[in-house]
Amino acid sequence: MVNIITAAKTAITAYASAVSLAGNSSNPYSIAAAAMAELYHANFTSFTLGSTTVFPDKTFATTAIERNLVKYNQSGLGTDFRYERSRIEAVGRGSAVVWITWRIVPAQPESGEGGKGKTNSYGKGWMFTDVYGFRTSADGQIGAWEWSNADVEYEKLLENYPQFFY
Repeated sequence: MVNIITAAKTAITAYASAVSLAGNSSNPYSIAAAAMAELYHANFTSFTLGSTTVFPDKTFATTAIERNLVKYNQSGLGTDFRYERSRIEAVGRGSAVVWITWRIVPAQPESGEGGKGKTNSYGKGWMFTDVYGFRTSADGQIGAWEWSNADVEYEKLLENYPQFFY
């Protein structure tokens, strides 16, 4: 049997690496989205600010993630998300709850207008913590995200970049 903490740490490392692909402007967002989607189980469920989104398969997940990355880029905010730290708690032999703290480093505005958000949100950016449900497969060989809660991500996004959804 695979140690769930070790498996979750491996998934965190792989996910952070996949997320970092989006911050490299030489990579198409489809590459980052596909790498991130590889770490989602079928029927992955996202809970965000009272809304629920289900990714029935990796193709759907890749498309949804890519669409979100494009939205971040088109808003002027950019897609430079950096792994900061994580915490893992096992909740069974094959599952764990994982808290990952990310830092978003906003793109520097070309026009000097400060983008669509507060001008002081540029520079270091801000941190937020998403919570993930991690589960290994029945044979214990494959571990991936089963669900997430991104409330803090979007609360911080709106706090620092209030025009994001407009």
